[in-house]
Amino acid sequence: MRSRILSLLVLMCATAMIFSACNRRKGVPGTAENPIRFYFMPLKGEQVFETYAPKIAEYIKKNAGLSVKLVHAKDFVSTIEAFGKNEADAAFMNTLGYLMAHDWAKTEAYLKTLYGDVYTDYRGEILVRTDSEINSVENLNGKVVAFTDPFSASGYLYPLKLFHDKKVKPSKILFAGGHKRAVEMVYKGEADAAATYHTRPTASGIERDARVDLMKQYPDITERVKIIALTDEIPNGPVAFSSKLPDDVKTKLVGAILSFARTVEGRKALKELYNVTGLTVGNDADYNSVRETLKELGKTVDEVVPGGITFYRKHAEAWLEY
Repeated sequence: MRSRILSLLVLMCATAMIFSACNRRKGVPGTAENPIRFYFMPLKGEQVFETYAPKIAEYIKKNAGLSVKLVHAKDFVSTIEAFGKNEADAAFMNTLGYLMAHDWAKTEAYLKTLYGDVYTDYRGEILVRTDSEINSVENLNGKVVAFTDPFSASGYLYPLKLFHDKKVKPSKILFAGGHKRAVEMVYKGEADAAATYHTRPTASGIERDARVDLMKQYPDITERVKIIALTDEIPNGPVAFSSKLPDDVKTKLVGAILSFARTVEGRKALKELYNVTGLTVGNDADYNSVRETLKELGKTVDEVVPGGITFYRKHAEAWLEY
C-alpha cells in the first residue's frame, strides 16, 4: 500500500510539472505579447460584457500601462480551471467560486465589491406570506421551504445554517431554480417560506431583495410577503489574482481598478456588470467565515460551486483510481 501511495504522489507531481510546463507563458505580464488575462464571471450576458468590460481594460492600459485581454467566462467553474492552468491572471468572482479557486490554484483575493458604496457584505433572508401564522424561523418546523438552488450562498447555504442553528426541520425542501421563482412560490402559496438574498434598504427605505424584481408583475408583493429572519453576513465577491502574477503587477492592477471604480464611467460599468457600486481592498481572510459555515454544515466547497463536483472528479478522482 505504501508503494502505491508513493507511486500516486510521484504521478501527481509529474502531472503537475508537465501541466505547468505546457501552460508556461512567455514575456513580461501586462505586455502586448503576454497581456493580463482578465476573466469576468457570467451574470448579465454577452452584450453587457462587450459594452462595459472593455472600459476597464482601456482604463488599466491608460493608467497602469498594462495590456489586458478580456475573457467572458462561460460559467463559474471555467474561471477556476483557468487559474489552475495559468490561463487567468485576474477575475471578478463570486464568493463560493473564489474559495474553490483558492483551494485549487492558490488564487488570492485583493479587492472586494461594494454595495451602497460602503457595504462589504450582504445576507440571506427568509420570507413568508403576511397572512400566515409564521412569525419566526422556529415556526417553519414541518413546513415547505423553497430554496433558490444548491449553489447559492444567500438562497441556500446560509439559510440552511440558520435552520441548522435553530434546529428547524422542514417537511419538504424545494429548489426553485432562482431567487425570483422562490419568492413567487411563497406569494402564490406553493411554499410556506422562501430563502433569497437581502441587501440593506435604500435611503428611502425600499427593501432590496428579490421581491423588488417582482413588483411590476405583483404590485402588492411587499404587502403580501414579509421578512421573518436574516442570516449571518456573507462577504461580497472579490477581484482575485493569480499567485503567479508578479507583486508589482498586482500593485498596479489594484491601484488602477480602484481608481476606475471611483470614476463616473467606472461606477456605471460596475453597476451594469455586477449590480455593485464600487470596490475596496480585501484579502483571503475576509472569507474565513464562509469556510467555517461550510465546515459546520459538513459540506465541501466543490459541492456548492456550480460544476464544482464534476471539476473535482475530472481532476482529482482519476488520480485516486489506483
